[in-house]
Amino acid sequence: MSLGFKEFHEKFNYFTIQESIEFYSVFDAHPFLKFLRFDTTLLSCIQSEILERAEDLKTYFIFDADTNFQKDLDSLLMRLAIGDRKSYTAYKKENISQIRSRHLFKTLFEKNIIKKERSREKPLRDFKGQLIKKALRRYEIQDKIHFVDNFTRFWFTFLAPLYENSLHVDSSKVMENITQQLEQYVSLCFEELSNELIIKKIGIENIENHGSYWDKNIEIDLLIERKDGKILAGESKWKNHKVCKNILNSLEKKCKRANIEVDTFVLFSKSGFSKELIKLNRSDVVLYDINEFKELYD
Repeated sequence: MSLGFKEFHEKFNYFTIQESIEFYSVFDAHPFLKFLRFDTTLLSCIQSEILERAEDLKTYFIFDADTNFQKDLDSLLMRLAIGDRKSYTAYKKENISQIRSRHLFKTLFEKNIIKKERSREKPLRDFKGQLIKKALRRYEIQDKIHFVDNFTRFWFTFLAPLYENSLHVDSSKVMENITQQLEQYVSLCFEELSNELIIKKIGIENIENHGSYWDKNIEIDLLIERKDGKILAGESKWKNHKVCKNILNSLEKKCKRANIEVDTFVLFSKSGFSKELIKLNRSDVVLYDINEFKELYD
């Protein structure tokens, strides 16, 4: 069961804000969480509390007694963990039939393993007077699927793919992959926490819609539609270098391409911002470094 970021930090309040985000992105809803104490590095804790317990932990991810159905569940969850999280794309790439996939998704929703984020893309038929090109007539708007907790996502990103073809996990291969991919893995959790931070700053009562935005051409980490009609667009970057002006330029171009009139651009960064970006001093640009995220548990 997910604690939520605030509760997770309160349980392990000896963490720095960066450590809280990193450990939360991996260990949120770990089955043995209440017995754990993290007094070494993140990678060391992954080794001792996940890889060395993998044989015990894998039983928590058996969702159905039917072996073939469980195999399809695993395939779908692995695709959702490492792919673009779009609902149709996931099962099509695994060659699962549409009827079968509906049953799989229904099972996972009922067991509270996944949740849905609705697309805000407008159907092509809404653009009156425009002739839809033949290449776009079969285009389907897709919702995105999120894991309800971070540990399940971690498992199906790094552990489950190795169990797929073997009864046992080679921990050295897993750790090598985790070390290479960890920054990218944590970035999605940081993006979701960025959304939570904006909600807290604005107030959910003042928000009409929130979350990420995607369409057939572009993806934006964060798009907030306020009840007063104002729109905020944001990008979050979990990188070991400062966010530069080119990230803002890219965000502005994406919004323009999507025909979204933005009132405020918001950038979130693990490692701060370049001097050039700070010196812009634009009233329509807000910069949040990692220390701002303390507001989520203060």
